[in-house]
Amino acid sequence: MDTLSSLGIIHERINKELQNALKDVGIKVSCGHIWLLTLVYQNGGFIEIRELVRTLEKKKTTVSEMVSTLERNGYLKKYQSVEDKRIFCVKTTPKADQMKDEILRIVESISKKITMDISGEDLALTEKTIEKMAHNLK
Repeated sequence: MDTLSSLGIIHERINKELQNALKDVGIKVSCGHIWLLTLVYQNGGFIEIRELVRTLEKKKTTVSEMVSTLERNGYLKKYQSVEDKRIFCVKTTPKADQMKDEILRIVESISKKITMDISGEDLALTEKTIEKMAHNLK
């Protein structure tokens, strides 16, 4: 199987693992929204929307729609920066904070699963190679 096909399959399997794990614990949030929430969690519970756009490599309108959905469902609160009115940020709500540990546990579990039985040396080379591949597509 070629590299591109393998990467596509890995992506699909990760999302399937994530969907199943979320369903098992009663979290009804889509995979794309989970990745966005994970970034907010990893940034201390708040983040600028432009940083989400940059990190997720999605169009601003797409990220705005995702944020709106999460806000409508009570997981995020969008607000304007006090220091710079041109900047909009999001922060997690108590509802999202209640799920934080479970979501991060699931993400970590999947990460461990996909890297099990891979030596540290091989994993470092794989990560370096994947980073180069991502860079080549910029």
